[in-house]
Amino acid sequence: MALVTTAEVCDANPQLISGGELRALQPNFQIYGRRQVFSGPIVTLKVFEDNVLVREFLEEKGDGRVLVVDGGGSLRCAILGGNPVVQAQNNGWAGIVVNGCVRDVDEINGCDIGVRALASHPMKANKKDTDGILISRTELSV
Repeated sequence: MALVTTAEVCDANPQLISGGELRALQPNFQIYGRRQVFSGPIVTLKVFEDNVLVREFLEEKGDGRVLVVDGGGSLRCAILGGNPVVQAQNNGWAGIVVNGCVRDVDEINGCDIGVRALASHPMKANKKDTDGILISRTELSV
């Protein structure tokens, strides 16, 4: 399979960009993990300062998928840590994108998986399973 860059995808699809169907991550995401580039079918979750649903999904076989977690952009705690990332790596996930924070950065950086997040934060998330929802299982790649 030939490598296609994000810039090439954007250049080839201006109508999808103007219609809001194609978007690129803002450049405020930090890079963690050993994979600098990753892609795969996307699963999207929406959570807020609670990581129970995130952990449940990463316990599944990843089959090269990418988990996108809309954490509401919270910078008050981490919704992803080293243990779930190790599990995701072992279960075959290609990557994780978090609109929120991660922790255990040294452990994550040792994993053969791609992780993007807004920042790192030492405090862990709640584990109450209060408001997490599955948004979509999409066959698009990032």
